[in-house]
Amino acid sequence: MKTAVIYARVSTGKQEKEGFSIPAQIKFLKEYAKNNLFDVKEMFVEAETAKKAGRKQFNKMLAYISEHKIDAILVEKTDRIYRNFKDYVTLDDFKELEIHLVKENTIISEKSSSNTKFLHGVKVLMAKNYIDNLSEEVTKGLREKVSQGIYPQKAPVGYINTKNEAGVKIIDIDPIKSVFIRQLFELYASGTYSIEQIRKMLFKAGLVNRKGKSYSKARLLFVLKDVFYIGKFTYKGVVYDGKHEPIVDVDLFNKVQKMFNQSKARSHDVEFAYAGLIKCGHCGCQLTAELKKGKYVYYHCTGKRGGECKKDYIREEELDKVFENLISKIPNPDNGLFEDIKKAIKEMRCLKADYEETSVEAIQKQINRLSMRIDNLYTDKLDGNITEEYWQTKHNAWYKEKDMLITRLRTLNEVSKTFDEGTNLLENFCKHAPQEFFKANAKKKQQILKMIGSNFIYKDKKLSVELSSVFDLLINSSFSKNGAGDEARTRDIFLGKEAFYH
Repeated sequence: MKTAVIYARVSTGKQEKEGFSIPAQIKFLKEYAKNNLFDVKEMFVEAETAKKAGRKQFNKMLAYISEHKIDAILVEKTDRIYRNFKDYVTLDDFKELEIHLVKENTIISEKSSSNTKFLHGVKVLMAKNYIDNLSEEVTKGLREKVSQGIYPQKAPVGYINTKNEAGVKIIDIDPIKSVFIRQLFELYASGTYSIEQIRKMLFKAGLVNRKGKSYSKARLLFVLKDVFYIGKFTYKGVVYDGKHEPIVDVDLFNKVQKMFNQSKARSHDVEFAYAGLIKCGHCGCQLTAELKKGKYVYYHCTGKRGGECKKDYIREEELDKVFENLISKIPNPDNGLFEDIKKAIKEMRCLKADYEETSVEAIQKQINRLSMRIDNLYTDKLDGNITEEYWQTKHNAWYKEKDMLITRLRTLNEVSKTFDEGTNLLENFCKHAPQEFFKANAKKKQQILKMIGSNFIYKDKKLSVELSSVFDLLINSSFSKNGAGDEARTRDIFLGKEAFYH
């Protein structure tokens, strides 16, 4: 017999009255288990509001499934088990698990029909998109610092991470190693010495890494190409003006770049379609974009991790051809399937509205509570019940907390807007994929490609991409309303990896 767990849930008293009671669900699911020869190992009952992932019984069920050999979850219907976006993504990670939506007469598993797997994949794709966007918005503060010239990572050799008198984190010049870095640029620019000779000279003079050893040639070459040393820095393929002090002047830096036979012309106003999307297959660093001769865009490995790397170059036009070739393989779904896609989109939008309504309500309550505390606190100060120092401390802390909550509200609003744009993009892309990609700008091309797949790797003039289950099915499987097609082929599809050559 197959093993299973039962999951039953009600979230409101109203649902209890309308016939969604826990006893009714359990009775119904036990009968299904008996008729379908399931050995029920455990039951998980949730009788509390569960608007957000992390509810106790749901988490206990996941832990139980991870520790025991369980073949299936038996649940009444979709909205009993999926309560927000994270649930879709979390359960999708259990690849061998069947989810039986008994009242809907639907089974979600690797053996489901292509149509069922496709529509489930659409929902998982939208759920993941929402979570990714939420994460992206949360880190916007980091990008804001970057735009203000604040480098968000560890200072490179020649600099140190420290704090100023006000306790603010800054990047300052290392008084010892900065001298060696300046010598490195001057020696290389002279054209008299090779990088190997310079490496030995600087090591002998006292330039060593943390382990007391000499820096590698690859590391020193990377330093010579790094705009950080002229007061700028590169973050996610874009160059920013930094607030740190330069170690070398621009003329010396440009002279060194000429020694590498590289063009000085780089445009940071140009939108690079694939910057930050593709990783180097040799060292795992991201590919960055570079404009040459004012019109040719090349992508190459940043090489930030040091060591040996081939640093293959590839033109943007070649990447365009590779991705256009991939997208041209995506067929337009038939009318019936497209109607199902629209139905899935509507369902996920309802889920979004439900999640956001609850989240906004909870955040607003916290903001109102803090506002009342702040008002009462000032009244206590006026009445002489608290000291000026205590008032100042609490006042600042509570306003900081209030600002964070307001930021969370803005974040939800931005993510909601992005989700709407994403569902619209998905709908239009399913209608006519090639046309959408061909006419897309750089930003939209990235959105489309992140929707199609992940883990873009470029190595030895070969680009590979791990397709999402949705587009894996669209590209590799013929759909049927009544069946899944060839099983062996389906297993190949779910390897999720296809290589494209330029």
